[in-house]
Amino acid sequence: MSLDLQPPTPIRPLMALRALLALRDNPQDTRQVFLLGEAIKGKSPQALRERFRQSPQGRERLAERRSLLDALTRTEWLAQLPPGTVGRVYHDFLAEQGLSAQGLVEISKAGFGAIPDDGSDQHYIAQRLRDMHDLFHVLAGYGRDEVGEACVLAFSYPHQGTRSFAVIASLGALVLARRFGHPGVIGAVIEAYRRGKRAHWLPGLPLETLLARPLAEVRRELNIESPSKYLDLLQALRSRGLEVPYPPGRGTA
Repeated sequence: MSLDLQPPTPIRPLMALRALLALRDNPQDTRQVFLLGEAIKGKSPQALRERFRQSPQGRERLAERRSLLDALTRTEWLAQLPPGTVGRVYHDFLAEQGLSAQGLVEISKAGFGAIPDDGSDQHYIAQRLRDMHDLFHVLAGYGRDEVGEACVLAFSYPHQGTRSFAVIASLGALVLARRFGHPGVIGAVIEAYRRGKRAHWLPGLPLETLLARPLAEVRRELNIESPSKYLDLLQALRSRGLEVPYPPGRGTA
């Protein structure tokens, strides 16, 4: 049956609980993020599909069926882009972290298996959202530290409506605020959600066409404001002697 015809998936609380406990023990276990998303997605995919279909830009993406993954795996081209462009910052960010766009695909498959391409809108949207994650890190300006991951999920939630993002970001803010003993963690995550709401709706945009453009220019055009509370928090944590990785595009307005 086509994914577009399948009914919403029932909530699976036990599966969700196991994923949350695993994330508590290892916040970097991206596979558990996918499993949690599968467990509590409910009607979220159908709602996002309708948002694509009702948006002029979303309908363009569905009609074109361009692969964001193809653009993000052109590593030689990305590496040769001028410094400060979206694609170059994305390439350097993944290289510093030892990541790749294809690696996220493999993690997704490990989470709940490869999903056959049935030509449905639902399948195309799901693959596109998966490939956007690290690009959202770059556009929003959040690193792969634990606070940065919570923030990028909070930023992404208004764009995707993925329930697991809201759950992980909220619980992560509380847990990390307690761990670091700093109230700025909660403020940074709340700021991320508000920044996401104020920004243009990113999933409907032809993100492939932004890669060669200056990141600062793209952020201004898309109303992506500076993550000031997050940056202040990183500075405060470093002043305590903690090693916190720098976010992508540092020094880029």
